[in-house]
Amino acid sequence: MSNPIRVVATLPVQPDQADAARAALAGLAAASLANEEGCLQYDAFESATAPGTFITIEAWESQAAIDAHMAAPHVAEAFGVLGPILAGEIGLHPLRAV
Repeated sequence: MSNPIRVVATLPVQPDQADAARAALAGLAAASLANEEGCLQYDAFESATAPGTFITIEAWESQAAIDAHMAAPHVAEAFGVLGPILAGEIGLHPLRAV
């Protein structure tokens, strides 16, 4: 794929719930890479300077792959954990090259 769709998401969680967020996001990243056609990259990070802030960096072959990802059972499972511990809005940033 010559021009993947790249997405960055920021997820603020309650700092005292960081362990749960780490586990949920690590599982989400691994399942997305292993099980989803069209997933080219799915990395999860924790901010070293902003406690409770997690970031995913993703690359997808197509919008259809992203749509399938959002409907995948492992996404629902991860957000079952993450939803109650969010400390604000999720920032979803589809990217365009400059």
